[in-house]
Amino acid sequence: MASIASDLFANSIFLSILIAGAVSQILKIAIITAKHKQTFNFNHLIVTGGMPSTHSALVSSLAAVIFLEQGLSPLFFVVLTFSLIVLRDSMGVRRSVGEEGKAIEKIVKYENIKIDRFRYALGHTPIEVASGLIIGFISAVFSYYIF
Repeated sequence: MASIASDLFANSIFLSILIAGAVSQILKIAIITAKHKQTFNFNHLIVTGGMPSTHSALVSSLAAVIFLEQGLSPLFFVVLTFSLIVLRDSMGVRRSVGEEGKAIEKIVKYENIKIDRFRYALGHTPIEVASGLIIGFISAVFSYYIF
């Protein structure tokens, strides 16, 4: 079992993804708690939307570290393609659905409709995606060259 863990932490691809996800979520939690003057809540660990985009951090770190490891390989182009789809979706479809969720919430409140739990998730703005991209790229470079 120790061998599996040591192999994982010696793998720059795994480390890149782990670092990108952790840094992004920690920053997101810090921003949420500061912005809304809240104390830490475990629900913040799985919050979607917001600054920075963890989706963007994860996929950009994966694409960047694969590029650093393998150059312009077929695997890099596969990862890049799926990364671009995730990035576009986070700013497009998910953002639109989140905006529609806000509008529906206003209607529900205005009409005094009783709903036990109304929840919607916002997608990301371009700046949130860009910040995730930067975190992902830095994570990839750090994990590739440092470890």
